[in-house]
Amino acid sequence: MAGVNKVMLIGNTTRDTELRATKSGKPVANMRLATNRMVNGQELTQYHTVICWDKTAEVTGKYATKGRKVYVEGRIEYRAYKDREGKEREAAEIIASDVQFLDSKRDAKGATATVDAEEIDPSEIPF
Repeated sequence: MAGVNKVMLIGNTTRDTELRATKSGKPVANMRLATNRMVNGQELTQYHTVICWDKTAEVTGKYATKGRKVYVEGRIEYRAYKDREGKEREAAEIIASDVQFLDSKRDAKGATATVDAEEIDPSEIPF
């Protein structure tokens, strides 16, 4: 029987999403997400690295700017790597299968900005 590896997060992006391409040209985006929960009456914040591929990477790279509220669904993966000093490290990353924006697009001052329908190609929307 197969196991289950499913992650669902709702949180806020902590910085603008970084979009780049692999050597073969495949789009990949790195998004940082903060989630909060209450523990003994105090708010505890957790930070997550979310990796998006292909069309989801292109959309999040364009629209997942700092402070956006997003829903992420995917799986958790662990990856080993060497840091700059050559020490072995391990990273936990969420590999996104679905990203949804839960707020409206915001301008730099935090006010709600309107987005014309012509600006967004419907094929770019991952949901």
